[in-house]
Order: sequence, then C-alpha cells, then structure tokens
Amino acid sequence: MPSYCPFCGTQAPDEARFCMKCGRERPAAPTAPPQPAAPPPPAGTPAVEPPAMPAYMTRPAAPPPGYAPVPAGPSPVGVFFGRVMRGDWAGSLRAAVWPTGLIIGLAVALAIPDYGQGDDVVVGWSDRFRIALAMLLQAFGGGFEVRAVMPGGGGYGGASPYGDTYGDFDPGGQSQTTLSLIPLTVTVLWIGALVLGARGVRRQGGGLDAAVRISVVATAAVLVLGLYAQPEIENYSLHSSPVLAALGALGIALVTTCAVLQRDVAAAWLAQRPGAQSFVRATGTAVRALGAVLLLCGLIGYITYATLDDVNGTALLMALPLLPNIALMVLSVSWGGSVEYDMRGRTDLIGNGTEHGAFGLGELSDAANDWALVGALAAGLVCALIVGLLAGRRSADRREQVTAGGLFLLGFLALTAMSGLSAEFSGNVADIGGSGTLDVSPSVADALLFGLLWVGGAVLVAPYLARMTGGGGPGGGSPAYPAPPSPYGPPNQGPHIPGPYTPAPGPYTPAPGRSPAPGPYTPKPGPGPHTPPAQSTAAEPPAPRRRRAVLVWGATLTAALVLGGGATAGALALLDRHDDDPGTSESDKGGKSDRATPAQDRTSGAPSESPSAEATASTGPAEPVIPAGYGVVADTAGFALALPDDWERQGEENHQVTYAASAGDTRLLKVGVIADAPYTSYENFTALEKTATANQRNYQQVQLSANTFQGRPGALWEYTYEDKSGRPVHAIDQSYIAEDGTEYAIYVTDRDVDWAGAREVFDTALSTWMLNDID
Repeated sequence: MPSYCPFCGTQAPDEARFCMKCGRERPAAPTAPPQPAAPPPPAGTPAVEPPAMPAYMTRPAAPPPGYAPVPAGPSPVGVFFGRVMRGDWAGSLRAAVWPTGLIIGLAVALAIPDYGQGDDVVVGWSDRFRIALAMLLQAFGGGFEVRAVMPGGGGYGGASPYGDTYGDFDPGGQSQTTLSLIPLTVTVLWIGALVLGARGVRRQGGGLDAAVRISVVATAAVLVLGLYAQPEIENYSLHSSPVLAALGALGIALVTTCAVLQRDVAAAWLAQRPGAQSFVRATGTAVRALGAVLLLCGLIGYITYATLDDVNGTALLMALPLLPNIALMVLSVSWGGSVEYDMRGRTDLIGNGTEHGAFGLGELSDAANDWALVGALAAGLVCALIVGLLAGRRSADRREQVTAGGLFLLGFLALTAMSGLSAEFSGNVADIGGSGTLDVSPSVADALLFGLLWVGGAVLVAPYLARMTGGGGPGGGSPAYPAPPSPYGPPNQGPHIPGPYTPAPGPYTPAPGRSPAPGPYTPKPGPGPHTPPAQSTAAEPPAPRRRRAVLVWGATLTAALVLGGGATAGALALLDRHDDDPGTSESDKGGKSDRATPAQDRTSGAPSESPSAEATASTGPAEPVIPAGYGVVADTAGFALALPDDWERQGEENHQVTYAASAGDTRLLKVGVIADAPYTSYENFTALEKTATANQRNYQQVQLSANTFQGRPGALWEYTYEDKSGRPVHAIDQSYIAEDGTEYAIYVTDRDVDWAGAREVFDTALSTWMLNDID
C-alpha cells in the first residue's frame, strides 16, 4: 500500500528512507508486535476469505511527471465518412453521369413531338422538355400537379371557376389536376445505368464509401432536374415534388450501388451461410423470372396497342416509358385477373355520376373474339412455364424452388400495386372542367388469387421441366451449382497437399502391384486399370425408360396445370361481373356538374339537427313570412324563394342559377341543382373542405355538420377565407337531397365586414324555400 510523507504529503514507496520532494527523513513505519498464531480451524470448516477493500477507499496513483493522456480517436462512423469526403469524387461523378444522362435523353425524346399543336404552338420545346422531366421523375416518387389561377377569380368583380362550377364553393379562383403514374420503364433503365456506372468504379477498387458518393451525386442530379421541371405556362404552373423524387432516388441508388460494389464481400459472407446463400440465389431466380415474364407480356401488350385504330407515332412514343405497367396488366388478365377502373364525380371527361367496372378475359372475348381469349390464356401458360423452368434449373432443391416461387409472387403483387394510374380533377385546368377522380389499375386481389394458382402450378412442375430440358441435381436443380464431389476428384482443382492415398469407397480398387502415388488421385483418360467403372460416372445420361417416365410425368402435370389453372381462371373471369356488382355503373352521362364528389368511399355521418335546420324545417304547407323589402321569385329551375326586391337573375351556367343586385356585386346567392346526386350532402361538403384547406388562403371553418332540412337529409357548411387581395370573405351553404334524388344547394357569400346583411338574405332564402314545377 503506498505511503505519504508526513511533512509535504508526497507519495513515496514504502522502502524509501527520504522524501523525494522535500528531502526529509521519513519516520520508520511502526511495526506491530507479533501476534500469536491462530489455532487451526477444525476439520471440515470452510475457509473464510477476508473482505476486499472497497474501491472508494483506495487512492489512485498519481501519473508520473510529464504524462499526457492519449486523445481518443474518431469513431468508426467518423472514419467512414472521412473516407467518403476524401475519396475519388471525380470517379463518382463519372458513374452518376450514366443515370443522369438517361433521364435527360428520355426527356429530350419526349419533348420532340408538338402533340398536335400545329402552327399555333403554345407549349414550346423547352416547356415540353420540363414537363417530360416532371413525368419521368415520377419513377422515383415525384409528383405531377398542375395548378391554374384563372383571371377574374376570387369572388370579387367576376365569377370564379369554383363559384361558377361548383355553386357552393369559391376557393379564390384556383384549380388543380393531380396525376399519379409511376413509369416503371424509367425506374428499370435508371437502375441499369447506375449499375453500369458502379461497375466501372468497382474495377478501380471502390467500396462502400464510393457507393455513398455515387448515390449522393445521382440524388443531387435528380433534385436539380426536379427543381427545373416546374414550368409556368400562361395561367398554369406545374409542381413536380423534387424533394420526394430525390429521396426516392437516394434510396434506390444506395441499394443498387452497395449491391454492385460489395458483391465480392457479400459472396464470401454468403459462402459461410448456406441458408442465406440459398435465399439470395432464390431471389435472383425470382428477379430473372419476373423480368422475362414482363418482357414477354410487355411485347404482347405493346404490339396489341400499336394495332389499335387512331394510335399514331406520338402515342407509341409515350407508351414506351409505361411498358412494365402495360405488361403487368397483360399478365394479370392472362392469368384470369382484371384491370379495374373507377370514375367518380362530374367532369367534362366522364360526365355526371360514378362508374366502376373491370376488364378481364370475358370482356376481352366480347371486345375482340374467342381467339383473343385463347391467345391470352396461352400467354399466361407460357409465363407460368417460364417461372417453373427457371425455378427448376437454377434451384438446388425443392425448398429453394418454393422460395423462388414465393418471391416471384411477392414481386408481382408489389409491382401490380404500383402500376396503376390515378388522377384527381378540381376546377378547370386546360379546358377540363369539373371535379372528380379517375383510377385505373390491375386488381391486386385477383393478382393474389390467380397468382397463387399459376405460380403454385409452376413450382409443382419445376423439377420435371428442369429434367426435360437437361437439368439435374437434387430436386431437379441446375448442374451449374456444385454437386457432391466425385470419389476420384476432378482434375485441375488447385494445389494438392501430398499425403497417403486412401482408396475411395466403391467398386474401384487399384491394380495389383501398383502403389498409389502421393497426393489426390487423378484418373487417366482411356482404358486401363485406373479408369473408373462406367456405372459410377455421374454424368452418364439416364436410361431410356427413366427418360420416358420423366416425359410422362411432365406432360401429365403440365396438362393438369392447363386444365386446372386455365379452366378455373377462364370460368371465373367469364362470369358476368355486371350482374354480380349492382354498383358497376351508376353514371349519368347526360349532364356536367360543378360540384365535387369525394374521392374516397362513402362514409356515413350521423345527421344532427342544427338550429338553422330546426328553424327552417317544415312539417306542413305553412305560409312563409316574407320580410319587408323582399319578394318571392319563382325560378324555371324548379324552386322558389324570397330575395331582396332589387335582386335579379344574373344567369344560369353549369346547373347553377345566380342572383345578385348587379353583375359585379360581391354579395350574391347561388342555387345549385344536381339531378341524381350519387352522394350525401355531408360527404360532398367533407370532400370540398379538404380542397379548401389545401388551396384557400387562411381558410377557417365556422361550422360543418349534417342536418335535416325540410324533412330531408342535408348539411350546413359555413367558412371564411381571404381572397387574392387579402380581404376576408364569408360564405355559407345549405345543401339537401330532395325526394327525387336531386340535390339543391343554397349558397350565399359576401365580404366578412358586410356579413350581417348577407346572413339575412341566407336566412330569408331558407325560410321561404320551396320546390315548384314552373317551366
């Protein structure tokens, strides 16, 4: 135990006589008198260890003079990012040129046609190039949203698109159209170009740090292109969501470049883990099968599309980025599934109402002929055989074949879910007026059902297909993978370690008088005592009888696949979907509307009686009270109500009647009349409020609730917002569905500072509202 000088307190060894600091003689440590030895413990008593001294009672030794602690080094993460920053950025830039150049080249090709503009070119080449960039960047998760701010909007000094089109909603003159479509061709080509660039870096010895550099450069290029791909053309502006596109590109680039640059490291790691190696090999098989199947179906779909009427070169060019999307639809229909479409709302494109349907094998037979149905089933069979053949030839055993089939099905379902098209319209954009949604996509449920059937059958016949085409190995696996070593050892297998020769078990025995040479034995060609017997050669073809059995089994199972899978798929697809689905078609193509329809499925809200509804509810033909200065107006649209005496009918447009004191007055009343409304008033207002929240400046809800108006289900919506000049605007709307299914909406708006007078007009209109049959 260390001791200390009693004069200066310096620590010194116990054997030192003088202090090394002050030089004084240290007193000798007192010695304790000898203690008598303790008697030995009785036999069988366990020894007791003395308690250890607590750590807090020991004083750490002082460091020697001149000692300095070694600074802590950087963390592994810091070391890695240091390598990233000090690495070869020029090489990474050259690798990122491939995918970036691909995007630019495709955009240039898509911008060359004028798309029917003729001599009066409104969208020039540069604007078309930026629009094409925005559409291509959807391959990484970018957006495509067109917004329009029309002149005269805002509710003052003129009618806005939403006011004129929707009657009960005026968001300040802004309309928008959103398109969601992932061009999977661009995604696949971009990944391929990135692989080419990364392989060049791998030849130069690049590692994970190079993968990060390539991904960062490629992502930065996507971000710059996304920021550039937002043109403004006349009264329209395009938004491409560049940040989302950059994030998607970063994720794809990191996965791709790490897989390429770490391939050798991953191979060495997988060699020690047979289970993981089998899974990775099955993943590669599934990807190859999916690529081959989509290539075939894409070719079929593109040729079919090219043979349609009114398809020109521009349409064929625009279809190229969507080849995998087309292929997924073809494969889904060929396997018995369907491509569903759902249209809701009232626009210039789809008319008024909702329509839902599907296109499958039955519709294909009706639209073309029975030979088209046979061709589709044949294409589905060929695709299933491709899956089974690749799974059989590239898999080492049955478990790997099943894994490859399951991964193929998962990839097929994931791509099916991403391959559809959806669009949402609000207001008037590019002469497309109205509000509604459009969705076209293959049915994921059908893809799961029929995919299980076809892929399961393909996996079932996989080993027989492999044997019929020359494959071998356990479970019909491919001979490309190592088989159990021969007892005679293959030649040229690397350096040999000399040692005593031990004959392998089997019919072969060295000839008498011949001693085996040191090292592994290598058979010599030609006849002789060292030639193994013919029956032990693994590469000998099977006997003819065995080959005939394989052919019989393969033909039997293939026939079962055709009869079971094809007949089941065809029978289910040929069912009359329209008879089974009462909501297949509910459209009313006879008129266009100005009121939005919710994009989602209907949600029921519990109606509640509001004070306004109670005040205006009618239980009998009571005579309404007309305030002074008001008069009853009977309109030819089928309604009557009391309005100020100086108000006049300003006109009717898009199923809406406008009343005001003058054409430019800010205080006005609009009545929307929508026949056969396919929604409830509360659902309609809920959907409209989502658009108002996104597009209106400083939107504030005053109230929104379901109610009962004159004994019929309705809804009341009151809100405020600011117009483009920053002035507060107040609006209120009472809507309800009449007994004949017609929706009536009584809408009043004015400046917020003058709202008291406008509210009087609204309350009087509700209290005097009635339906009539005046023509």
